[in-house]
Amino acid sequence: MTTSDGAHGPGQAEPNAHFFGWLEKMRRDEPVSYNPQTFQWSIFRHADVTRVMTETETFVNDMADITPPQEDYDVFFRGNIAAMDEPKHRKFRMLVSKAFSARYIGNQEPWITGLATELLDAVGDKERFDLAEDFAFPFPVAVIATILGAPREDAPLFAEWANLLHASNAGAEGHRATAMRLKSLNSYMFEQIRRRRAEPRDDLITALVQAELDGRKLDDEEIVGFAGVLLMGGITTTAALISNLVLTFDRFPHVYDEVRADRSLVPQAIEEVVRIRPSFSNFVRMTSEDVEIGGELIPAGELVHVWISSANRDRHAFPDPDRFDIHREPNRHVGFGQGIHYCIGAPLARLESRIAFNLLLDRYTRISVDPAGDIEFLDTSDMIGASRLPVIAKRA
Repeated sequence: MTTSDGAHGPGQAEPNAHFFGWLEKMRRDEPVSYNPQTFQWSIFRHADVTRVMTETETFVNDMADITPPQEDYDVFFRGNIAAMDEPKHRKFRMLVSKAFSARYIGNQEPWITGLATELLDAVGDKERFDLAEDFAFPFPVAVIATILGAPREDAPLFAEWANLLHASNAGAEGHRATAMRLKSLNSYMFEQIRRRRAEPRDDLITALVQAELDGRKLDDEEIVGFAGVLLMGGITTTAALISNLVLTFDRFPHVYDEVRADRSLVPQAIEEVVRIRPSFSNFVRMTSEDVEIGGELIPAGELVHVWISSANRDRHAFPDPDRFDIHREPNRHVGFGQGIHYCIGAPLARLESRIAFNLLLDRYTRISVDPAGDIEFLDTSDMIGASRLPVIAKRA
């Protein structure tokens, strides 16, 4: 985590301005670049990023061949939809979508709203509080735990597991610690599946156990992996999105007032925040064959970092790309991906952020970053958002 590297407040610079300045330089000078220290490539322009996303036979997700075998990681990746290629990906996605559909997610709105309301009620009339620690993070933790049918007292476990994917690169010690936490996650999920088979409930694990397509059902390892992806991919990213809403509107209070007066603008305001500050900064693919892109020849078997955070600010795709414009049309951001790997959790992220933003608009005529507080940002090379976000809020 890093502290603030940009000013905040009305009319001030973009938070993480240094990082976004680096992305702009790379788009201009090295749109397809190679790092000889890491032996990895990076792609920065919108056209090239979308090409990687759509040419899935050339830029593949499954990197099992270069990943050392390890039991608990192997279990997790059995159901990791983000690490699958066709045709396995399509079949698996169709099967899990029988349980985790947009319609299913939409039906969860009443109780999800209740969870968010409960968290803000706990904040009460405080003028100063930490939006990330008191609301943005515990909210999706509670949502995912409830969707999976876990008891409320297990929420601290879910909070610990949520950061697994983003802590796995912290050297040998970090890797071992991650493996231990992953082992506990897998054991927990196997036990939950065993209980649902014996006593079905109205929750997602039961729905995954019962899902069937053309006579095929998910095995336990696939359910564990998918639940793990949902947990790890659906908590920190949504928390980051909520913090990014506040960080962005802090700089544009007149736009906050506009959206507060016209709630029909909430969905498009969220999309513009996802464009200008996407939760995921980049993702990785591997080349299955030699490929030329952006005038560079990338050999087969190379790892390629695809910078979503750069593509979303490419002037060739978005006029005046650094301007925050909730009326931007069209807004073809790639914050949730594109093509067959479009984020399966995007409907849930949109629902949670819409509920959270509307509740903040209901309760506060103004919510701004506390100039006396220290923001702790996530590592921008991985995710964009804040893990600590002190705010000053004026109740309606």
